Amino acid sequence: MKQSKEFEKPDSRSPHVQRLAQALAKRVALDEKELIILLSLLGNAKTSNVELAERLGLSDGNAAAYHIKRLKTRAVLTRYTIQIDWRKVGFPADFFILAESDEKAALLALERHLVLLQDYYEKHFGNVLLLPTTSGYVLLRDISHCYGDKTMLVITGRGTSDLDIAFFRENYIARAFEDIRTTLMTTRYRTVDNFVIQSDALETLRAIFEATGVSEEEISRIREHLQPIVD
Repeated sequence: MKQSKEFEKPDSRSPHVQRLAQALAKRVALDEKELIILLSLLGNAKTSNVELAERLGLSDGNAAAYHIKRLKTRAVLTRYTIQIDWRKVGFPADFFILAESDEKAALLALERHLVLLQDYYEKHFGNVLLLPTTSGYVLLRDISHCYGDKTMLVITGRGTSDLDIAFFRENYIARAFEDIRTTLMTTRYRTVDNFVIQSDALETLRAIFEATGVSEEEISRIREHLQPIVD
């Protein structure tokens, strides 16, 4: 069965980025040009001003640089970053820890502990939080203080092994705060990362789940969900 065009890999991201920008411009407080810049830089932070100008239909890179400067001035675009394959660095295990308690005081105590830990670490070592375990390290990516149906802390990061992550959970959180319940989850795979679809992961999963043999009926259902982005 021939694969639907929605599932084909595009030769260029430019038309796709423009369609996304047009759809988002109706809902957010940015114009289409600004959204094209942001979406392009999300896909590749090294996209040049000349390439951005071509996508924007502008005369030269200086015109694109003007729009980028406006985004920086308004603090919409705050920094450029890179995508690292942490497995190749030596941190193969990706994890989430949910910390919750029936006692708000216990969560506040944990929050205070983590804030003081980060404050001390930043003053003495740097602003990337690398914590030692008995046999390796845990590198923390996000610490989020969440409120809603439940009050909890969400801690995410990477470890040099599953054992190092378990050590971090037990000794840095659970054992120090007996009223805190923790749930540990390690990530199997990530198909959307930092807002961007991960093509390599999708290629592997398509082969596993035989996505190329998807029925036209299922493609039609997916297409309905994507309206009005998909023409």
